[in-house]
Amino acid sequence: MAFIRGLTRLGVIAFFILEMAVFPKAAIAVGRAFPKITADAAVLIDASTGVTLFAHNATQRRPPASTTKILTSLLALELGDGEETVTVSEKASAVQGAKVYLQSGDLFYLNDLVKAALIRSGNDAAAAIAEHFGGCPENFVQLMNSKAEILGAWRSCFCNPHGLPDDNHLSTAYDLALIARYALKNRLFAQIVATKSEVIREIRRGRSVYLKNTNRLLWDQPEDIKICGVKTGTTSSAGQCLVAAGKRKDNLLISVVLHSTDRYQDTLHLFDYGFNRCIWFEVARGGEPLLILPVWGKSFGYVTIGSERDLVFAVSPEQLPFLEKRFLFRRFLETPSKPGDRVGCIEVYLKGHLIASESLVVLDSCFPTID
Repeated sequence: MAFIRGLTRLGVIAFFILEMAVFPKAAIAVGRAFPKITADAAVLIDASTGVTLFAHNATQRRPPASTTKILTSLLALELGDGEETVTVSEKASAVQGAKVYLQSGDLFYLNDLVKAALIRSGNDAAAAIAEHFGGCPENFVQLMNSKAEILGAWRSCFCNPHGLPDDNHLSTAYDLALIARYALKNRLFAQIVATKSEVIREIRRGRSVYLKNTNRLLWDQPEDIKICGVKTGTTSSAGQCLVAAGKRKDNLLISVVLHSTDRYQDTLHLFDYGFNRCIWFEVARGGEPLLILPVWGKSFGYVTIGSERDLVFAVSPEQLPFLEKRFLFRRFLETPSKPGDRVGCIEVYLKGHLIASESLVVLDSCFPTID
């Protein structure tokens, strides 16, 4: 944020001392009961900050199966125009595994093939997307690996666009969480992965293709959490895999389970841990006062400062002592300072690393008249 340049650090509130008093020791002890899962590898992160709340072999490289299609579809949405058309080749239509039974010569809108890949997990749709952008799957895979590295998923190595078994086609629970976190910021991607069912149509012949989402949690939503997608995956070597997003109020968590024997229960246990056993900090609510600062200039007065938007995030109990909150603002505020003016920011650090920030703005001002 450009306006932060030149700001002077006037105050530091360390380790959330005031907030710590809100959480009695008994509540923190309850939070240490880790979720029981069957997955060989798993991770749970706060989507707003990227902070890891729970990890089990999270950086262990494993086959990702069809969760691969998260990255394939993300690239398609970023590189293409959803209304452009894609011709299905004979090679793409012949890909094995989960299919939507595309036929050689079929013509589809790009967005519809993305839906087929994400909702029904069509390997043939993923192959057609890869050929459309790369000319061949091998070229598209290079784009996938480059994008993964940019996102910080550097332990991953993708060898195909659909996730069919390959000894070198590997990812990690943490890498998949990073990719999903980024992908969910794309509105169309988020909309598609939350879709329970859809009908797409082939352009030339007008054939309808019914897509039913393979993610059972979308059909059997838990009472207190809204499941927002994301992608299933299953092969004999990968086992049951699921990348999922769960929301309560405005708080979003992302979970990944790999090689599970009960991916849906594992995912619900992770979300229960995140929403009910981790500690949620309401650092600031947008538009609510945080500070009162003096203003100097032709006249003297005060301004009320608050966060521009809500700043709420989760941490695990073990991370609690390592949090730090800092206010950064100008040494001298000058008139005129009017509501909405940005005058600084609030930052939150975990073990010295910035995990969240929000702008500080003027909410109100007072310039008393002196007789």
